[in-house]
Amino acid sequence: MKAQVSFEFFVALSFLTIIFLASLAVYNEEVKNVDLILSRMSAQAVASDFSRAINGVYQCGDGCSYRLRLREGYSIAVYGRVVEAVGNSQLSQAPLVTDSVEMLSATPGKEVVVANNNGVIELHDA
Repeated sequence: MKAQVSFEFFVALSFLTIIFLASLAVYNEEVKNVDLILSRMSAQAVASDFSRAINGVYQCGDGCSYRLRLREGYSIAVYGRVVEAVGNSQLSQAPLVTDSVEMLSATPGKEVVVANNNGVIELHDA
């Protein structure tokens, strides 16, 4: 009788251990997926912030400027009417209303000045 109870306990404990390990594997995979989604959202936020700043300064007119901080670990580039943000191995893009944008410098972690100079939008470190 003692052996039967021990065996049943061992079987029940084995099933619980298998269920726990399967749940742990699923949890770890979901954490990776969430991290990937958050990384994509962060890159999209950087691209959108710079897109809004460039578009706003362009529409404001000559002499208008705006300052914003480029997040640490991200870089931006402008290609035609698109601003592109790259960070945490994620790439995101946002549209621009003009293609007259000149990237002088944009250092991660520092403030970047977006200025309208006779219709040409200039981006440079503050």
